[in-house]
Amino acid sequence: MAPALLLVPAALASFILAFGTGVEFVRFTSLRPLLGGIPESGGPDARQGWLAALQDRSILAPLAWDLGLLLLFVGQHSLMAAERVKAWTSRYFGVLQRSLYVACTALALQVYYHVLGLGEPLALKSPRALRLFSHLRHPVCVELLTVLWVVPTLGMDRFLLALLLTLYLGLAHGLDQQDLRYLRAQLQRKLHLLSRPQDGEAE
Repeated sequence: MAPALLLVPAALASFILAFGTGVEFVRFTSLRPLLGGIPESGGPDARQGWLAALQDRSILAPLAWDLGLLLLFVGQHSLMAAERVKAWTSRYFGVLQRSLYVACTALALQVYYHVLGLGEPLALKSPRALRLFSHLRHPVCVELLTVLWVVPTLGMDRFLLALLLTLYLGLAHGLDQQDLRYLRAQLQRKLHLLSRPQDGEAE
């Protein structure tokens, strides 16, 4: 029983690492095109710009770094998914084989993210937004609670798990009046933007 209990922290650490890396990757790929000022493609000078970029060593060097980082992730992902490697890791790591695979994948993505040195997307948020995030649970928790509770039958062990996690998520949800005022202001701002006529539409 004791060796099996020792596997729980390792598997949990792997899950946290993978989940955190996924969140960072989604935020980076979602926010960077909006905040990075990327020009629109397809213009008359787009082709000349590409040709000039491919002849500029100051651009080719970062591109080579990006390619190497992507190959690091692709190579690790493919190599550890090979049957021989999976058999070897299963022989030496047992049930932790999958956790090891997920942890190595997360580490490869972390290397890619941090080597780019693009900074933290949340640093661009206002203090009021950061305050809200510190009081608000991630929306994915709603999905977790749905998975835990919406089942045909609920055994005692699953009921205990669902109840404790629901209490944990509920007690850590600490919105106050200042957060609600901020959310109301953001909602009004979005409704105002949506009510404005689009370009080309009649007033």
